[in-house]
Amino acid sequence: MVRVRRVLWLVLGMLSLSLLLVGLGVYTTTRTESLSVSGCTSGVILTLGSFLGLLGLLLEENRKKLLTAAIVFLSLGVIASFVCLLIDGVGVVWNMDMRPLRAGRCQYYSSGDGYLYENVFTSVTCWTLKESCSVTVRSGTCYCCDLYNCANGGYLNNYYKFVSVSSCEAVKTLYVLIWILVGLNLVAFFMGILTTAVLGSIKDMV
Repeated sequence: MVRVRRVLWLVLGMLSLSLLLVGLGVYTTTRTESLSVSGCTSGVILTLGSFLGLLGLLLEENRKKLLTAAIVFLSLGVIASFVCLLIDGVGVVWNMDMRPLRAGRCQYYSSGDGYLYENVFTSVTCWTLKESCSVTVRSGTCYCCDLYNCANGGYLNNYYKFVSVSSCEAVKTLYVLIWILVGLNLVAFFMGILTTAVLGSIKDMV
């Protein structure tokens, strides 16, 4: 009984971490249209697995089936956490060059208060050491000409504009949030493995 109570606290901790992942992941994803953050995916799967594990520990009926289902979803959640670590940590954060933002070399286009809820496009000029070129940006966009490649009309393997942000300072906050999301997924990866193993041992005792 004491062991089950300890496992119950572990599952509750896993559930809390999973809900935090979902909340932070959804919040981060909706901050801009330019980034595809996947951190909340693992949180959803781990939340379901933790909830099933909680039911399996609290209910006598169908305990083994509930614990088995919890182990399956938690295992999938662990895999999802690892994938999210790669996508958000390597695919997104790695390609966000924050040096122009920190140096104050990025500009923000707001289009004015009269167009707050409308998509207004304009053409801005980006200057390099050798040439200049025009870049089309939408209202509510923070853009960094330092990261734009005028030679081929593309970007230098980095995100050079962030659409639907309130300011360029918001991009810095977004960068920190993504790092927190990556850290939480790393914790969820190891905690998910531990919770799955412990629930497996409880299931074998049923």
